[in-house]
Amino acid sequence: MRWIWVRHGETEDNRSRRYLGHYNAPLNEQGREQAFAAAERLKNEPVTYIYTSDLLRCKETAHIIACSHKMTVVETAALRELDFGQWDRKTYEEIMRTHKSLAEKWYNNPYDVSPPEGESLYELGDRIGRWLSDLEERMLPTETAVLVTHGGPIRWFLAGHLLGNPSAFWSVRGLGTGDILITEKYGQTWRSSSS
Repeated sequence: MRWIWVRHGETEDNRSRRYLGHYNAPLNEQGREQAFAAAERLKNEPVTYIYTSDLLRCKETAHIIACSHKMTVVETAALRELDFGQWDRKTYEEIMRTHKSLAEKWYNNPYDVSPPEGESLYELGDRIGRWLSDLEERMLPTETAVLVTHGGPIRWFLAGHLLGNPSAFWSVRGLGTGDILITEKYGQTWRSSSS
């Protein structure tokens, strides 16, 4: 079983280094180029399914990838980015000016602490984990799914599933916009086969 993780292409909020959660930002020109480059890299992969977050930046990326495979994209809210609540579209500096104490608690313990009106990493992991477990049950060992999603869900998978250490969320090297990570399941263990 293979899961090909793709982080959506760049948006203007990504470029200006803003936290981007559930806000429905479109790809910018660079992001569209990244999506087409990802599609080119994946055009010869034997893809069985293409799933995407239902947010616009992922949907645009996924549909560009799907065109080369002549496939339908399945959208799901389960693959959404962490909900940053009041911090959505804010920079680190802006957050530290307005919510310094809470922000420091969140950086130190993002699994239990959430942004105002947002969600914690525990909630993110629970949401994605339940959906991924269901996906594993539905897929055959020979099948491949492309998962077009965001930096947070990919980091969550890398830390918890590949490293077996959920607390490594901040230290694990995530994917840049438009980047690809190919993972395969061997027995009960997920491994990176290429990126």
